Amino acid sequence: MYLAQKRILTAALVCLILLVPNMVLAQDAGNVLVNTDPQGSLVTLNGDLTLSGVSPVQFGRALSGKYRIEVTRDGYENYHSTAYFSSTQTTQLDIRLVPKRPVKAFMRSLIIPGWGQKYYGNGYKAAFFFVGTLASVVGYGIVRDDYNTKKDDYEARKAAYEDATRWSDLPRLQTEMLDAQERANNAEDWVNIMAGVTIGVYALNLLDSFLLFPEYSSFTEYKAITAAPEVGHDRVGLTVSFNF
Repeated sequence: MYLAQKRILTAALVCLILLVPNMVLAQDAGNVLVNTDPQGSLVTLNGDLTLSGVSPVQFGRALSGKYRIEVTRDGYENYHSTAYFSSTQTTQLDIRLVPKRPVKAFMRSLIIPGWGQKYYGNGYKAAFFFVGTLASVVGYGIVRDDYNTKKDDYEARKAAYEDATRWSDLPRLQTEMLDAQERANNAEDWVNIMAGVTIGVYALNLLDSFLLFPEYSSFTEYKAITAAPEVGHDRVGLTVSFNF
């Protein structure tokens, strides 16, 4: 009787040893597969866990709940979406990235200077054209306001000269009128200069967004990196894996 119980206990222990690893593997098996066109794009999932990898990628975790999906690759527009995963169901996502186009960059820069450069990935040019256009517009507004003030002053002095009733006042009024006219003309020159600068910077922004759009002859190949937090009853850590 004792021997039979011992055999049953041994058999149960062997079964437990064989089944537990399979249960753990089933629990940790990846249930999310992401394919992209083109392949070799960087895929990032943000939810209860944060994971990233290079497509095609099957994440080695059983994911559940709401996740924010981001796919990036040089020469293509960033992809953003939201998905809900179930740990008991395998999900396959097929994502097609949209290539960046010069026309799209041109239309963006037409609306906001520098936006087209930001679109094709040059932040320095984007900042230059945005700040440059904004500064030239502000400068134009300042010199235009100064011109209007000086023009009004000239018109007032001209009217005073024309309405003069004493001959003795004419020389003085004429001198004041001519001085005001010269100031107004100088102010008008600055208006024309700033108008030219503003149009020039804006036009250069448009030409750059279209004519100097990068060819993207070679694309960035990302290394597969997966990162996920590890939380236990007695420890908190981060697991990072690389796939070369």
